[in-house]
Amino acid sequence: MYLNTLGKNEMYMSVAEILEKDIEVIKRFVIQNADEIVDSHYDEHCIEQMNLDNFINGNEPKRIDSLIVNHITPRENEDSIWQEGLLTLSHALARKTALSDYLQELGFTFSFDEKQIIMRMNGSIVAVENKLATNLKMRLGGKNTLNDYNVNSYLFVDEFEQEAVRGWLGSPEFLKSLAIYYNKNSIADNYANKCYNYYVSLEVPLDKVDIEGFSDNIDADRKTGILLKYTINALAYAEKRRKPILSMYNPIIFLKRDYSVPKEDIRKIWKLQHKKGKWIPIEIDEVVNRE
Repeated sequence: MYLNTLGKNEMYMSVAEILEKDIEVIKRFVIQNADEIVDSHYDEHCIEQMNLDNFINGNEPKRIDSLIVNHITPRENEDSIWQEGLLTLSHALARKTALSDYLQELGFTFSFDEKQIIMRMNGSIVAVENKLATNLKMRLGGKNTLNDYNVNSYLFVDEFEQEAVRGWLGSPEFLKSLAIYYNKNSIADNYANKCYNYYVSLEVPLDKVDIEGFSDNIDADRKTGILLKYTINALAYAEKRRKPILSMYNPIIFLKRDYSVPKEDIRKIWKLQHKKGKWIPIEIDEVVNRE
């Protein structure tokens, strides 16, 4: 079973298939309950409190096998996304990629020994130290770190407040960490100056994702229930004629640390455009200027 979050119509079709109900029945339920759902401000702390018992009427949802999630990535052009897919940090640095090519021009090369990323400067291994205001040592992994290499994504195609996504815009977060470590802003800024911010929709297996606010050990049925409720919540927001004051919670979906998304699983690429203080995914053919 496939959860498609690319748009309103796709979400309705997915929910109808997961619940094995007619799509018009799903729409009627969402529209009739939209005010109550939106006013509940569901997030990771309370999404499971959404009560669908009377609507489901004892029928268990069909288990989700794969889903669409969405990742922010700054790139010079979309071709590198189609060519490379979306890689964990360890793979993006240690393999030949647009990012590793850029870093090599600056004298940095990387290797990965399955336990940590090893950084070299002009051929010599760098013994990275803990420094205030930078998480570079943590990002490279190894002892006493989380091996934080994974691709972070959002569940829905939605607009973002500037502050919520600032760290992912302009240049990769790793370049910002490297720039702070060496006190050289140009490491990140020169990359950012030639890049656009893209929002990439990709299909991933359910067993390769974790949901923000929930243990990485929850089973597939519980994941399905949580994702189903988040999708109904998103549809309720979509049906509101007047935009709610509070923005919809868009959960972060963490891909497993060792999982790189193959290029074949990229489903759509949007450009993020800056409008009135927000970053909005725009169909690429509709983008009229670079921000």
